[in-house]
Amino acid sequence: MLGAKQTLLIAALLCFIMFLVLYSAKENRVRGINELLLANVLGLCAYVLYAFGKELPAIFAYEGANTLYGASSMAVLIGYRRLLGRPVSISLAAASVTLLTILIAVFHVGYNSFAWRTVVVSVFQSAVALAIAQTILTTKDEWKSSGYPLGFVLFMCTIIGIGHLYRGARQFLSADAPKSLLEPNGWNLFFFAVGAFTLPVLTLGGLLIAHRAVVAHAQHAANRDFLTGAWSRRAFHDISDREIARAERTQRPLSLLLIDVDNLKTINDTYGHAAGDDALIDFVRKANGSLRAIDSLARIGGDEFAILMAETDLSSAVTAAERLQGLQNADPGSAGKPATCSIGIATYREGDSLESLLIRADEALYKAKAMGRNRVVVEGSPSIVLDDRAKTA
Repeated sequence: MLGAKQTLLIAALLCFIMFLVLYSAKENRVRGINELLLANVLGLCAYVLYAFGKELPAIFAYEGANTLYGASSMAVLIGYRRLLGRPVSISLAAASVTLLTILIAVFHVGYNSFAWRTVVVSVFQSAVALAIAQTILTTKDEWKSSGYPLGFVLFMCTIIGIGHLYRGARQFLSADAPKSLLEPNGWNLFFFAVGAFTLPVLTLGGLLIAHRAVVAHAQHAANRDFLTGAWSRRAFHDISDREIARAERTQRPLSLLLIDVDNLKTINDTYGHAAGDDALIDFVRKANGSLRAIDSLARIGGDEFAILMAETDLSSAVTAAERLQGLQNADPGSAGKPATCSIGIATYREGDSLESLLIRADEALYKAKAMGRNRVVVEGSPSIVLDDRAKTA
């Protein structure tokens, strides 16, 4: 059976391994990774000081080791809060570690008691585990899928907290409680091991959460247009397939708006590409402000957008297009440059695919542009449904 010293050295080795794994993940630029890296460096040093406590000066074995261990745990807590986008108080963390160091010094220099030092460390580590668990719980509503990292960290925090509290309580309640850190026995050794492996285990939990963040970022990059934040062409096809299948199954209306931001090339040539980008961003901002939550706006080309409107017949689609075009005409946007829009509308027919729906909407959009732009035209009709310039003439 492993002794306390061997257990501490294995924990130090695990910290080194976790450091290497974390360092390889650093290039993903996930928040909290730097704090977890620091935690494992501090933890490795603390475990080594604990393991060789008998061979080192007392200040290193007691105040030094416990301060490093406390700082490593606090760095883990800060890492978790950064990973999950929660505020961090560095001053509170520093004050907590300072208080831990003072209490260890009191029960070493002022009143030498291994039992009380154990209680202080156990309460501190249990509080850190509780704080991590509380941080995780505040984000549970944000986890739409893959709850395994959440459950893993909560379970580990529970075990860690119970283990530390048990170890602290046993120092006063058990007749065979160890008299020094390197002399645990029986169940005490088991709970000692729980404490020793706290840092590597919590680092693993942090890695699982970091992996989730990387996957979420990759999904966002694949599904969202990088400039405007609208759905990407790929995501729009997936959404459209589902909505068309639902419309066919429920016999509910479905409409498609195909939109060109007018004169984007002229804006780019006259005012620069930054102004053109601003025009696209402003259009999406206005569109998102006028659409419902069930509508899907996607950028499917350089200056071309599509809006799929579930539960929307032709009349309602025209009203939505009119509202959007009115917003576009009323406000030139942050770029201060005119950027009107032309809109073609098609509605779902039985047996339609996305391709057939796009073809009819594109034909209507072509007519809108051929008639002078800044117009809304419905499929199959050469007439102008809305022409703001004609209205104001």
